[in-house]
Amino acid sequence: MTNSHVSIELHVNGQPFIFNVDATDGSQTELTNLVSGRSIGDTFSSGAVIQMARGAYCENYAPTGVQLLDMQGNVAYDFPVQQLEKQNASGPYPVGVNVALNYQLVVTTSASLA
Repeated sequence: MTNSHVSIELHVNGQPFIFNVDATDGSQTELTNLVSGRSIGDTFSSGAVIQMARGAYCENYAPTGVQLLDMQGNVAYDFPVQQLEKQNASGPYPVGVNVALNYQLVVTTSASLA
């Protein structure tokens, strides 16, 4: 088993928040707040709007991107993934999606595209 580091910067209420994880390739893994270690749902438990995002960045591959799941487990937003080894970091892009308690930010990584 290999691991892939994944990170994303989200701008919520005018403030940047970084979520990251060292994901085990081949399994769905939840990203957590770099500072608090809490999930995105716990970080914004009273509700918020993700206004902008930068990234997501993945060490290997994340074929489905980083996904924001709502409280029923449905995909509320798909964040595209970039490999920094192949592309420079991009600027922030608009998102405009709600987040609340019991939401999750997840990724499934892979060491290769095969």
